[in-house]
Amino acid sequence: MSDPTSHRVERPLRILLVDDDDVDRAAVRRALHHAGLTVDAVEATSLDTARAALSDGAYDCLIVDYLIPGSDGQQVIDLAVSLGVSAPAIVLTGHGDEMLASELLKRGAADYLPKSQVANGQLARNLVQVLRTHELRRREREARDLLLKHAERLHALVECSERIHAGRTLEEMVATIAVEALRLFEARAVTVEVEARGDLAAVTRVATAVDADPAPEGPDDIVQALRDAQGQRVGRMVLQGGVFLEPLAGSALLGKFARMAVVALENGALLRAATAASQSRDEVLAVVSHDLRSPLGTVAMGAAMLRRSMTAPNGRFADDLEVINRITRSCKRMERLIDDLLDASRLDSGAVMVAPRAMPAADLVQDALDAATLEAAAGKVKVIAGEVEALRVMADRDRVLQVFSNLVGNALKFTPADGTITLSVARAGDFARFTVTDTGAGIPAQHLPRLFDRFWKGDRSGRHSSGLGLYIARGIVGAHGGEIAASSEPGGGTTFAFTLPLSP
Repeated sequence: MSDPTSHRVERPLRILLVDDDDVDRAAVRRALHHAGLTVDAVEATSLDTARAALSDGAYDCLIVDYLIPGSDGQQVIDLAVSLGVSAPAIVLTGHGDEMLASELLKRGAADYLPKSQVANGQLARNLVQVLRTHELRRREREARDLLLKHAERLHALVECSERIHAGRTLEEMVATIAVEALRLFEARAVTVEVEARGDLAAVTRVATAVDADPAPEGPDDIVQALRDAQGQRVGRMVLQGGVFLEPLAGSALLGKFARMAVVALENGALLRAATAASQSRDEVLAVVSHDLRSPLGTVAMGAAMLRRSMTAPNGRFADDLEVINRITRSCKRMERLIDDLLDASRLDSGAVMVAPRAMPAADLVQDALDAATLEAAAGKVKVIAGEVEALRVMADRDRVLQVFSNLVGNALKFTPADGTITLSVARAGDFARFTVTDTGAGIPAQHLPRLFDRFWKGDRSGRHSSGLGLYIARGIVGAHGGEIAASSEPGGGTTFAFTLPLSP
């Protein structure tokens, strides 16, 4: 259709003219002809004949007399809608009535015109304008539907990304990419090829909408290269029989899918490499710990036997007893290092398990005090209980005592003789807050953020430490659902605090 002021269209218009008056129907045909419009008019004189005509074909417009025998123009419009006819309707009446016109427009009529204005060219102008408006609205609906469909596909793109990433092997991921592309782009068949790289073999997977092999590649197939972030080709994807690539939006979506697929493949490769490295590390740790424990146990047993011999009545070599004691202490440090390495490995893999049960917080504090007594006495440091509220907490006793052992042991290393380490517990909302406070030299402010990092020891060189104690303590507390932190001022001592949930 062209400019409405010209009253000309690009093809004959098919119009359903519903009017029981022969003269009025002739006047409509004559007015449209005089306006230069080429019209193929189908005529009906009643609701029944209109029903038959509407069922018989498609129309560009309906021109309906408001009053027809046994019915009215509104019923004709309602009938057209019920039959799925989307053509706009112009209602003609023998007299002007603004209230009637307003009601008809509200109920679906595209325009309203008194019959007195048919012959003066107004009908033709209204018809062209109605058709133009109808066409614009149709295009608007198509554009809106297209945007909605694109938005739905973007949402589907996010969901299929999760399914692709869930693949455990390269073969599974490539197969999932093919299946998701088939569904997302409504293709008949999708072939995904990944080229060989490094120690990865080439992989090809095919997905089809029906249980049949894809046809040979043809000129209408869409080939999408798969490239990494550096633009290097890693494979390709061939889509056959797709009905999906709307202009611009469809091509952009295909590009996004291809990039997402490559990212998923790269992430999968990194994850598999990291998993393999983690498994290898755990295997090495298991072998090292096993091989160390055996000679370590032999050394410890021999040292214990020598100590008993030297301290027995009339025993010899009493002057060498301190050497044996040093051997024993070294064995304990080696055993502690092995335990720390194994615990750190379990933390890294998320395998640290805790079995909390309800218990008095005061019992944990007392057990920690008892365990620290001998080591504290050797360093001439007092370990005492401070404020201890009567609280019940959910805790894995052995694991929490390991936290206390790490914190108290750390405090003992840096608290001078005649210093004090205080253990306390108090309520903090729905948690119990345990603290270990020492009177040592304190920790520089710049070191506090890294205290709980794996293998980090700051400037504590020369001390017997693996740098894992605080890292392990944080992992155990986190597994309980609590938090751990440190506060310190140089020269003012250090306080480590951790929380455990209260018992219901």
